[in-house]
Amino acid sequence: MKGFIIRVSRHYRRVLLQSFSDKEYSYQRYLAAFFGLIGSVISFAMGINSILIDLFGLAISLFATSLLLFLSFLLLMSDKYVRYHNGIKYMALVALLSLGAYLIHSGGVDNSGPLWIYIFPSVIFAFCGFKIGIMINVVFCAILILILYTPDNYFLSTLYPVAFKSRLVLSFSTTVALSAFYEATRHNSYLKMKRLKVKFEQESQIDELTHLPNRRGMRKKLREAYRKAITSNQVFTLAVFDIDHFKNVNDCFGHEIGDEVLKHVSDVLSDGIREQDILSRWGGEEFLLLLPNTNGEEAFPLLEEMRKLIEKSHYHKANEVITITFSIGYCEMSDTVSLSEMIHLADVSLYKAKQTGRNKVLAHG
Repeated sequence: MKGFIIRVSRHYRRVLLQSFSDKEYSYQRYLAAFFGLIGSVISFAMGINSILIDLFGLAISLFATSLLLFLSFLLLMSDKYVRYHNGIKYMALVALLSLGAYLIHSGGVDNSGPLWIYIFPSVIFAFCGFKIGIMINVVFCAILILILYTPDNYFLSTLYPVAFKSRLVLSFSTTVALSAFYEATRHNSYLKMKRLKVKFEQESQIDELTHLPNRRGMRKKLREAYRKAITSNQVFTLAVFDIDHFKNVNDCFGHEIGDEVLKHVSDVLSDGIREQDILSRWGGEEFLLLLPNTNGEEAFPLLEEMRKLIEKSHYHKANEVITITFSIGYCEMSDTVSLSEMIHLADVSLYKAKQTGRNKVLAHG
C-alpha cells in the first residue's frame, strides 16, 4: 500500500509540473482528481471503522462518498470524458460537503466528526479556483452556522457545548480566510510565471541584433504555414538570402560594422517585403523569407526586386561606403516535399547562385 501511494504521488507531481504550461484548468483538474483519490481511500477506511463500532448510518455515508470520490478520480483522469470534467468536479465536491454536513449533524465518532471540515477550504479552492471557491466556502460557512444555531438544535442529532460551537465557526472561518489568501497568492504567482514564460518564449524566438524571428521562431512559423497550405490546398515559396562576401566586411571593417550592416540589411528587407511575408535571420549573414500564397513564378520578380533594392542601398559609415549584394535561392512548396527538404533545396539553389557569379536569384529545378 505504501509503495502504491508513493508511485501515485510521484506520478501526480510529474503530471502537475508538466501541466504548468497548460491552462489553469489543467492544474484544477489533476489536483481535483488527486484529492478525489486520497479522499476516497480515507472515506473508505473511515467507513470500515464506523461499521466496527456499529455506526451504520455514518458508514453508509462514508462509503457513498468514497464511491463518488473514486468515480470522480477515474473520470477526471480519462480524456474520454473531458466535456464532463467540470460537472464531475462539482459532483465530487457536493459529495464531500454533504458528508461534512452529515458529520456536523451527527457528530461522528464521539462528536469528533466536525474536525474533518477543516480540510474543506483548501480542497474547495483546489477544485474550483479562487472566485468560485470563495462563494462555496461562504455558503458552507452559512450551512455550518445554520446547523449549529437553529433553535432547539433542530438540525442536530447530538449536543455540542456553546463554546465549542462558537470556536468551531470562528476557527473554520479563519481557515477559510487563510486558504483564500494562499489561493490568491498562488494564482497571482501562477499568472506572473505564465506571463514570464510567454515573454521568455517570445524572446527566445527573436534575434537580438535584427529583432527578426530567429531560426527557432521561424521554424514554428514555417510549420504553421506548411500545415495551413496542406489543409487549404494553397502554395508558398521559401527563399534563402545570403550576403555576398560578408566575411570581407568583418575582416576589413570589424565585427561591429558587420553587425551594423546586418541591421541595415534587415531594415531594408523588412521595408521591401509585402505585409503577409515573413522575414527571419536564419543564421550568420543568412536570411530566410516566407512568401505565403505565392508560387515560384510569382516569387521571382518579388525576389529580384529585393535583390536590386539591397544592391542600391549602400551602407554609409563616416567616410566609408559599403556596397551590399545578395545571392538568393528559392523553392516552391510541393505536397511531395517536406518542409526540411524545401529548406535544403532553397539552400542548394543559393549555393549554385554563389558559384555562378553571386548577386543573383536562382530557383530550384
